[in-house]
Amino acid sequence: MAVPRIDPVLDAEARVEPNMILVPPASAAHDWHASSWFEGGWVMPMGGYLLRSADRTILVDAGLGPEAPAGIDPSAQLLDNLGTLGVTTEEVTDVVVTHVHIDHVGWLAPQGQPLFEYARHHVHAADWDWIRSGPASGAGTDGVWDILGKVSDLVEIASGSRTEIADAVAMRLLAGHTPGNCTVDVETSDGPVVLLGDTAYHPVLLVEGGWSSHADLDHAGAARSRETVADEAERSGALLFGAHFPGGAPGRVVRDGAGRRQWCSVTR
Repeated sequence: MAVPRIDPVLDAEARVEPNMILVPPASAAHDWHASSWFEGGWVMPMGGYLLRSADRTILVDAGLGPEAPAGIDPSAQLLDNLGTLGVTTEEVTDVVVTHVHIDHVGWLAPQGQPLFEYARHHVHAADWDWIRSGPASGAGTDGVWDILGKVSDLVEIASGSRTEIADAVAMRLLAGHTPGNCTVDVETSDGPVVLLGDTAYHPVLLVEGGWSSHADLDHAGAARSRETVADEAERSGALLFGAHFPGGAPGRVVRDGAGRRQWCSVTR
């Protein structure tokens, strides 16, 4: 599968306070949330990514859905933005769910019926079992099983550490944020691309030690997963897309002259 382009499909945006999402290391300054990392504020995108080839149209994550909470604006834009890309819901061949939080599954069954009715829906077994067993409410899981239950006939359960979705596209288990949290690894003619989902909410978690996220179920596991991603991306030069990175901008993990990790944003 040659993937000529990876297109973001925005569903909603929300301006967030960094301390609502991130937990800094103990060494951070008291005004860390006003640092250069967050200059201008953090406008958090929510949505998905579209991968296309001659025979496959893959949507990675399905946004927040039509019932957005108050304060999220614009919202419910995913279908319009798919249309702008020239794609109908019937043309989507695969939906990959990086993890089972509401802002990644919201459009799967917005009226109680599968929206992407001809698509295989890929969910990792660890997340499927976890959400089906009824995790504690809150933390992005409210209503998720109701949605996934509506598309269960279309679900293909991924298992193990790596599951091939198509030629050059694979789900990779990197647990921590949720038990079955996955990245989507894509091989392109321009080099490797990694769609992180929520493996890292913000680039700072990839290049500075000691950070965590309030939303991670297993903080130690999530930290190990981020370190794995950062190490591999540094070696490979992979282009990284985070589901909620400010402005949706991808980037690479590099080293500066002093040997410190840095985040290098890439304009596409």
